[in-house]
Amino acid sequence: MDPDSPATVLVSHHVEEIPPGFTHALMLRDGRVVASGLVDHVVTEANLSATFGMPLVLSREDGRFSARRRPRHR
Repeated sequence: MDPDSPATVLVSHHVEEIPPGFTHALMLRDGRVVASGLVDHVVTEANLSATFGMPLVLSREDGRFSARRRPRHR
């Protein structure tokens, strides 16, 4: 990563859109900060579930995130 390159801000509701190489994340719910900091510490199942108000399963493969609703047990 080039320290002289301009900062890039990505706004999304989909973790799948976070490109590899992004270093920081900010999660908001109802205008309030749920979590902020390094991507590896912020983009977690607990923070994502709190942000979207539903239980989610998070996975990461080859630097790309994927999320889906946690299945309900009968």
